[in-house]
Amino acid sequence: MEKISTASKQRAILMVDGDREFLRDVSDLIEKEEIQQKLGLRFVFAKDAHEAMKKMAEMNFDLAVLDPVLPVISGYYLLGAIRKVKIPAIFYTKLKSQEDLAKMASYDVENIFLKDLTKPADLIAMLGSGVSLKADLDRLVMDLQTQIKIMSATESGGELKLLQCPRCHTLLGRDSHFCNNCGQKIATQTKKIELQPAAPAAGPKTQ
Repeated sequence: MEKISTASKQRAILMVDGDREFLRDVSDLIEKEEIQQKLGLRFVFAKDAHEAMKKMAEMNFDLAVLDPVLPVISGYYLLGAIRKVKIPAIFYTKLKSQEDLAKMASYDVENIFLKDLTKPADLIAMLGSGVSLKADLDRLVMDLQTQIKIMSATESGGELKLLQCPRCHTLLGRDSHFCNNCGQKIATQTKKIELQPAAPAAGPKTQ
C-alpha cells in the first residue's frame, strides 16, 4: 500500500495512549481549539501498538507521542517499530518514579513529558511552536525529579518559595532562570508562590 503523504505545511503527529478517555479529551481539545487550522498539526490517535503500527503503514508521520504503558504490547516495544521508519518520538506519561524516568531515558527518545507537569494544551502549543524538542535526557531526568519533589512539597504544604512559568504554568525553583519544561525565560517579575506550612493536627482536648 502506498503511503499517504501529508501537506508540506502540515505536521502529522501520531499519539498512542491506552487511556481512551484521555484520547477523547485531547481530540475534543484539538477540535475545539481548531489546532489543525491554527497550528498546522494533524493528530492521528491509536489506543494500542497494533493500531499504531497500522496507522504508520498507511501514512507518514513527523512525530510520535506515546505512553510506555499500553495494553498487550508495551510502548517500549512499539518504539522499536517507530525507529525503523525513522520517526522522532517523545514519551508523554503518568510514570514518574526514579526507576521509570531512568528507563524512559535509556530508550533515547527526543524528550519526556509528564502528564502531571505538562497539560495536553501546553504540549500541543510546544509542538506547534516549531521549537526543537530534543533534550539532554540525563539532565532532563534530574530536572523532572526536582519538579516532582516541588510538586510533592506543594501538595503537602511544605515551606518553599516557587516561581510559576508564565507560558506552561509549571512550578519552578525560586532561583530558576529558564523553565525546565518549555524553555521559557523566567523574568524577575514572574508570579511568586509562597507555600505555607500545613496546619498541625488538632490534639485531644484537655479537661
